[in-house]
Amino acid sequence: MIYKFRMISGDEEAFLREYEIPDNHTFLSFHNFIQKDLGYDSAQLASFFLTDEQWNKGMELTLIDMENDAGPAAIPMESVTLADLLKEKKERLLYVFDIFSDRCFFMELSDIAEPSTSMKYPVCITSIGIPPQQLKLEDISVDDLLGEDDVFDEITNDIDINDIDFDSEAFSDEDY
Repeated sequence: MIYKFRMISGDEEAFLREYEIPDNHTFLSFHNFIQKDLGYDSAQLASFFLTDEQWNKGMELTLIDMENDAGPAAIPMESVTLADLLKEKKERLLYVFDIFSDRCFFMELSDIAEPSTSMKYPVCITSIGIPPQQLKLEDISVDDLLGEDDVFDEITNDIDINDIDFDSEAFSDEDY
């Protein structure tokens, strides 16, 4: 079967994508297709979340295996197909594409249909608008991070470079 997803953004009002993908594809395959379609860097962390009707996060599917002593903290995308978790129209996903700012796309399974023999899947069938930037980096200066009391300056002001005994002959070019 072919799953048709409608995807919108909370950041960009005039943004819409519709994807058709075989139900036997993994969430990792779907992630890679979305990243390529939007021109994003696929090396950045991302997650899918199953949600309820009010978009409350449920099960998480991650790019990397987050297993800990208590068992899996989340399910790796590569180990689950879409059909394993999604069975009916109107089921919803959040696709968190900017983990650090918790920015996501809202996705809904809008249709389940027979595949078309003339179509190569996965495919983007509707593309409206420009996707939001993948990472939202605020203008933060080093001074903002350090605050008014610059600890680095305090430490380096206490060091007199002339008091350091350095034997340059102890190192050769072969050491590097």
